Amino acid sequence: MSLFDYPRINLRGTIQLNPGTANNDDYAGAVTLPASLWPPPYAGQTLALIDSKLVEPNTYGLSDADFIAWVQQPQTFDSPTGPMQIVPSEWNYYGDMGSSIANTAKVVGVQTAPGQVYTSADPSVPLTGLIGAPLSYKGSICDVNSEGSPPATQFFIESLSLASASGGTISGKPSKGACQWINFYRNVNLGADGGAGGYIYHVLRKDQPGNTVDLPGFDDPNIVGAIFRYYLFEVVQGNVPLPGQNPATLQFLATIAPLYADEEIVTGPVGRLLTANTTTIPTPGTNNNGNPAPPPAHYNLVSLAPAMLTQRGNRITADFCGTFPEYFQPAAGGSASARAGNINPKFDFGPVTLYVTGNGASAPVGPVQYADATAGDQIGWLIDFDLSANAPAQEALLDPNASFQLVHPTLGIVLSETDYFFVSNQQAVYAEQYGPGDSFLNQGTAEPATVSVYSRGQLLAPGSCPPLTVWQYRSVPMQSPGNAEILTTTFQPGDPLAVDTSQPGNFLLTFTVTGQQSSQLQPPLSYGTYMFPPYVMNLTNISLRILPNVEDFSPYYVDPSAAKPVGNASLTFEVVYQKVLRTYYLLYPIMNSVIDLSSETAVSGAAQAILDATDPSLWMSLYFMPRTRDMSQSRRTLLQAWCRMQPSVKPGS
Repeated sequence: MSLFDYPRINLRGTIQLNPGTANNDDYAGAVTLPASLWPPPYAGQTLALIDSKLVEPNTYGLSDADFIAWVQQPQTFDSPTGPMQIVPSEWNYYGDMGSSIANTAKVVGVQTAPGQVYTSADPSVPLTGLIGAPLSYKGSICDVNSEGSPPATQFFIESLSLASASGGTISGKPSKGACQWINFYRNVNLGADGGAGGYIYHVLRKDQPGNTVDLPGFDDPNIVGAIFRYYLFEVVQGNVPLPGQNPATLQFLATIAPLYADEEIVTGPVGRLLTANTTTIPTPGTNNNGNPAPPPAHYNLVSLAPAMLTQRGNRITADFCGTFPEYFQPAAGGSASARAGNINPKFDFGPVTLYVTGNGASAPVGPVQYADATAGDQIGWLIDFDLSANAPAQEALLDPNASFQLVHPTLGIVLSETDYFFVSNQQAVYAEQYGPGDSFLNQGTAEPATVSVYSRGQLLAPGSCPPLTVWQYRSVPMQSPGNAEILTTTFQPGDPLAVDTSQPGNFLLTFTVTGQQSSQLQPPLSYGTYMFPPYVMNLTNISLRILPNVEDFSPYYVDPSAAKPVGNASLTFEVVYQKVLRTYYLLYPIMNSVIDLSSETAVSGAAQAILDATDPSLWMSLYFMPRTRDMSQSRRTLLQAWCRMQPSVKPGS
């Protein structure tokens, strides 16, 4: 729970994400190829450029050259409302999956203890020397499931650095992070992705080679590293004509805090979870992703995103980093699509107060001053409440079943504590078709996947936790995913999850307490419903990708049993291109700026580089290829076997 400990270093700025978008299939199920332009069997098919279950492109009978030209130009499709023009590759065909600081991200506040917040350097407090220091990092991103599904976009950071002459240094390579708790109500005057937000959590350990955590206050021997948590919101997509890159810019709010040796959960905050499952907050005069209010109202209703609380004696700390929405307002003479110079304060819907209810009474803990965005950023939206002089709150907390609520004077409870909170260190994992169903690729190595469970802030040990139900959705193809299935109703925290790997594709797992339907949010029947609030915002999930091994490639190898097989005469470049490289050549053209994946000469000349870049030991690195991490073991082996046939490859590679 060290996110709630001290010291905390808080940063604000913008980040740039550069995803390739041809694999997104955002229009799947919404538009179809018109019969007036397409012959059978393609007429009437949905627009979806990738079959992510099999990791193969859908080219609708077009040649490779014609497909590449077609996806970059507006094309006419049928929709329920009539003909529609869409660029099939969407807004960033040439994205390189990179991530970096956009303009600047710098330290805006340091907190060293309750009530000790600094927004400018103080010579008597060495850590404040970091205030104003810029953060730098470079990395990459990829979705576990590329087909338009929000959970578990993965963030890989190759190098991170924050330093000042007097405030210390932190640098190195953090763990992989995965985006969580997608909040489509993050902005009350922006819709679609612009109105969304989510947080990512990394840790940087002192004992990893190349890492440095030399910061005042982080020298306790029980502190084994640092947490790097950030929240991303208000995405602005680029608008460069094709061919060109259109990276997106997002608002970035981050906190660096100590990581302690006894911490078991390193992918998010733990403690007491507060959520809202119904939309109750009116947003008159705005346009957002909320639900329409009952007639005759002419506005949408939104809810607050989750908050996390923890108690340390008489101190309550609440993490409201992602909770309260902004209110985007275009600057004078501006437009909703041109953000420069915009006013973007918090949406003020009135005062709210944190309460605790226990022993038959409710006691105020304290008001939450959420409308002051600058002050909130300076403390990372981690708000401390001192109960040492609050006898009613202390009395309520003596009740082991005491719970917290965030209360509005007219709207009532706008957040309330859940009975149980589920959390996993394996939020975005991979398996191989026909491979083990209880061991998954996560941080570059195989490990079991499981969940931990908290109730009223206490970690429940196996046996002291009620049995859990594990739910599974097949999440692709996006236009016709699977409904909820129950895998087990007797799961216990710490048990290894076991799945059937006989079918490739994308799957989502989520969790409830068995037999307590009335007291918790239940997963909906439809995966399409799960992808919207309150489910995607409030439920814990694990995203699983099972990579396809649908073909036996052993006839192409001199010795199929060899640890590093070499291709035989039947393994031609045409075989490798059709079965492996063509997907990346057509859907990720940025790769062709380095190596023309359709050219035998170019690929042969780069054979050693390909062997090096596809080595699984580089999986956590920016330099691992493909960055999409969707090449299965069998296809990687086939590609590498062909590369070993090339004269430029070093013996034994």
